[in-house]
This record gives sequence, structure tokens and C-alpha cells, in this order.
Amino acid sequence: MAMNYATSNDSILSAIYAAIGELNLQLPKNRLIQPTPNTRLFGEQGRLDSLALANFIILVEDKLEERLGSRFDLTQDDPFSPENGHFRTVETLALYIASSLHHNGWE
Repeated sequence: MAMNYATSNDSILSAIYAAIGELNLQLPKNRLIQPTPNTRLFGEQGRLDSLALANFIILVEDKLEERLGSRFDLTQDDPFSPENGHFRTVETLALYIASSLHHNGWE
């Protein structure tokens, strides 16, 4: 499937934001996740505990598959590292996914 960089980035953020919206339906009001690039997901000041993170990973993988037509495993490449893990913020997750797409020949 041929996609340009802007389209794939829009699709990536759309998938992440859709997953956040779905996850928010499961969370108490005081733990809702804001769908913004700077939102801290996991680690220091992260909004997700381990159970919410597991649910979020599945939701994002499903949303990416719906939008891009390919299955992703977001648990690769040390995703939970506090220094460089891709679940630190919405933006780091989106950049990781975009990099994976580029690495696998998606343009």
C-alpha cells in the first residue's frame, strides 16, 4: 500500500487518538487521557498504569490495522524504557510507528 509521509502521519495520529478515545471510555474521569502529542503515557508522570497500558497497546494495534491494513507489534524495541521507550508520550509513539513504517518500506 503506497502512502505518502503526511498521509501516514495523519493516519498514525488518528489511530492513536481513536485508541485514546476508546480507552477513556474504560477509565475513571480523573484518569482520562488527553489526545495531544505531549501527553505522557507511561513512565515518569505517565497517565497509564500497566493494565491501562496493555489495553492501550491492543487498541492502538487494532486501530493501525484498520487504517493502514497492516498488523503492528508495538511491544518490540524496548518500548517501556524511561529514556527512549516509545510509550513515553503520544508523540514518541507516533514517531516510532512512522519510523517502523518507513523502515518496512511504507512511504
